[in-house]
Amino acid sequence: MAILDLEGLGQMIAAKKTAPVYLLFSSDEYLLSASAGRLFGLLAEEGEQPTVIPGPQPDMGQVVAAAGAISLFGTKRLVYLNRIEPTTMKAEDVKLLAELMAEAENAVLVLTMLIKEPERKKQGANRSPVPAAAKPLLAAAEKMGVAAQLERPDEAYATRFVCRKAKALGAEFEPSAAQQLVRRCGIDLFLLSGEVEKLAAASGYGRITSQEILTLSPRSVEADVFEMVRLLLSGRGRDALSRLNELLYLQNPPIAIAAAMYGSFVDMVRVRAAADRGIGYQQAFREMGNKGSDYRYKKSLETARGFSNAQLAAFLEILDRLDRKLKGSAVDKNTLLQMALGEILLVVRGDRTHANS
Repeated sequence: MAILDLEGLGQMIAAKKTAPVYLLFSSDEYLLSASAGRLFGLLAEEGEQPTVIPGPQPDMGQVVAAAGAISLFGTKRLVYLNRIEPTTMKAEDVKLLAELMAEAENAVLVLTMLIKEPERKKQGANRSPVPAAAKPLLAAAEKMGVAAQLERPDEAYATRFVCRKAKALGAEFEPSAAQQLVRRCGIDLFLLSGEVEKLAAASGYGRITSQEILTLSPRSVEADVFEMVRLLLSGRGRDALSRLNELLYLQNPPIAIAAAMYGSFVDMVRVRAAADRGIGYQQAFREMGNKGSDYRYKKSLETARGFSNAQLAAFLEILDRLDRKLKGSAVDKNTLLQMALGEILLVVRGDRTHANS
């Protein structure tokens, strides 16, 4: 059987198709635990509860004993090897486990395998990013049952996830609010799950509004700075300064704020240069090696179109001076940030003569 992805595994569970062996592997711990939980909901319908054997180095004596035992329910035992790491296991234990996956008659084996991010990057593959030590387990799972690679989800999947989560709690998102939550919090299913639970409760398990998301949900520094820059470049200097003061009040380091500002303006320069060469923002996003949502590039292009190349260059000059001052000036760093916003606002209004302090 081919290696399933997250959607394929979900479809298999929904169709109630069972197998004697399941190997789930991912760098995302939430996906591993949540997907294993869904599997047990399918496999435990006859009352059998899983025997849990923890990783990263499972006790093979316990595994063999659990897999060979006869169930009191007259069904196959469920044996759950939780978050194993074959790279830390003895070679003979990996071999024994692979043989057990191929030969077990009295048990259904469910294995979750945590793949560390550096290993995945080194492999550089999309379909089977597993270390060499795990290949025997992957081969056994493909031959005898199900192997599923649970990639980190994209924005569209995360949006569907929060909608399903809200529905399960008896709530719902107003139009576009689910996508707003994902863009605000990022694609972290652990975080999003908790946020939906909080928002559902705050809404009285009714409709979750955009205003509730703005009021109750956290944001990253990058997301807040991104919005601050949009306010500034639309000429809303007072609102932008208010957002900056909020960031400083929350004790975000001025250098981190400046770095996020620089990143926002660099995105605008990149996507504008790509557009001038006839390259769309989606292609530019991919060619720059980015992953996830291209929403930031889309909004960056919309904003950059309102300014000349000379203005975009001036913005970067201001931020370059800000960087040097933050690292070597005795002036209060908060004041330096406020001054930089003022200089950028002058350029926005077409006055460069005073934007060189």
